[in-house]
Amino acid sequence: MQNNSRKIKIIFCGMPDMATVCLNNLVQKDFEISAVIPPPNSNPTSGGFIKFAKSLALEVFEYGENPNTKEMIEKIAAKNADIGVICSFNHKLSKDFLNTTKMGYINCHPSLLPMYRGANPYFHIINNGEKTTGVTLHFADENFDTGEIIAQKGFLVGEKETIGTLFNRSNFMIADMLVNVLNMFQDTGKMNSKPQPEGEYKKAPKVQNEIKINLESGVVATERLIRAANPFYNAYLNFRNSPARILCTDYKIQKHDLETGIITKVTQEMIEISAKDGFIYPKCIQCGSWGIFDAPDFIKVFRPNMGEFFN
Repeated sequence: MQNNSRKIKIIFCGMPDMATVCLNNLVQKDFEISAVIPPPNSNPTSGGFIKFAKSLALEVFEYGENPNTKEMIEKIAAKNADIGVICSFNHKLSKDFLNTTKMGYINCHPSLLPMYRGANPYFHIINNGEKTTGVTLHFADENFDTGEIIAQKGFLVGEKETIGTLFNRSNFMIADMLVNVLNMFQDTGKMNSKPQPEGEYKKAPKVQNEIKINLESGVVATERLIRAANPFYNAYLNFRNSPARILCTDYKIQKHDLETGIITKVTQEMIEISAKDGFIYPKCIQCGSWGIFDAPDFIKVFRPNMGEFFN
């Protein structure tokens, strides 16, 4: 519970799931949320998030497609809030919007900025084989992920990390860091920050929902791609003219002269598929409109044969 004589007033902007985790944490820690700005009404997450915010007895400012309208800006500014928080918000906010609170807005970003600016750090961090990553709180400016850094925390990327596990770890870490930063601001009235280093850094652009696996990239890159997609995206090969989504796989590096994608071994427990520099062993597969199977059940249902292809 907060024990200051004067609570800071917060405008909260965001979309699930980061916004759900962080907003709930702020409410549980007794921060004063003056208003919640959800995603646009056209966003499929909007309805659920609005319902969640209202279940916390919070005021929600709904809008059409653009939060930067004069009407919206005046409505937010009238709350006379001390600071704003942005948790996963895919609409660029104008200077006038960012000036609607006394101290501006804190953006919560799931990477160690300036590395991986962009919409989807989680995928690219795993797909690029990073050993470490982290989270950043920074002041929002008129560009995405470029404002001055307030706080950062790093952590190791697990050997079997998926986009799902990284997503969850980052969200809860950001939620706790946000409470710490806002507590300090509430206690002192100050918030220190520093400019981001200049230079060229890896980016984190949006990712398509359907991602074709390229077995010519090698078994290590293939396994990383599959983990980077699971469970939010469909990393797939084609099997019998249908997309076969692979959610997890083992692999072995081994020289061979086989064509990539050919099934080289089938037992009751596993399928071996050739790749450029070895073999993959899918452990979890969804083929076409069928459900998700582990390898033994996939083999029972589809009866794959040696010499058939995943391509």
